[in-house]
Amino acid sequence: MGHSTAFGDNMARTTTHAWHQVMALRAEILSAELSQKQFAADLHDVMLGDNLGIYHDPQEFFALTYPTARLRDLVRDVLWRLAGKSEKAVRQLYLTFGGGKTHSLVTLVHLMRDPESLPDIPSVQQFRSHCGLPEGLPRARVAAVVFDHLDAEQGMEVCAPDGSRRRLLMPWSVLAWQLAGDAGLKVLKVDGAERVSPPATNVMTQLLELARTEIPAVLILFDEVLWFARTMVDKAPAWTGRLKDFLHSLTARAGYPRSGAWAPSQI
Repeated sequence: MGHSTAFGDNMARTTTHAWHQVMALRAEILSAELSQKQFAADLHDVMLGDNLGIYHDPQEFFALTYPTARLRDLVRDVLWRLAGKSEKAVRQLYLTFGGGKTHSLVTLVHLMRDPESLPDIPSVQQFRSHCGLPEGLPRARVAAVVFDHLDAEQGMEVCAPDGSRRRLLMPWSVLAWQLAGDAGLKVLKVDGAERVSPPATNVMTQLLELARTEIPAVLILFDEVLWFARTMVDKAPAWTGRLKDFLHSLTARAGYPRSGAWAPSQI
């Protein structure tokens, strides 16, 4: 048995154009000069503000960011918490490698660190509209602990609210410095050598209350937590308990007051 197909000559012609006819490649792609820093998101670099690139400049970042439904929902949920309109203080991101996890955290940094200076462009307008906050986007004191930058021997450099920098080893010290600088370390009783034990819930309460002195909302971002956990537990098994206690204190404290939030992310 044979099979035949006939195609009529009156079929509708397609109006689809080749991709290179409807979009223009960026100059650095055409010149083969696109560097890793230009397209690879690095939350730690964004927080330090050292390297120029699309992830560091809010104007260029949001011009190239498409507000997907999931990204808009994440921004809305975090902003509602910081504005005191939600009781959920912890948001966890579970994404595969390359799924936009770090990009999402950088989005939160730019939207909440200085909302009054955001560019008036369509993507920012979409985030504002989706959040539906008549009073506008709330400003927050933002701290980020990017754990794959936190070397077990050398620690990592972080910025205090006044722009001063310090290299610290312990994750709670890294957090305290970003939230309140020298005053934050004094709350932890850090005088010279850093404390190895994680702060209890009451100490974490003092730290976050200090961070909210000037700006009432606090946003804490964690990235690559499991990488650090594996490294430190291999070095000393006691780190299993230390990290559990630290996360317990932070989670318990983030539930009150309503203007605090933190978002850990995992691969």
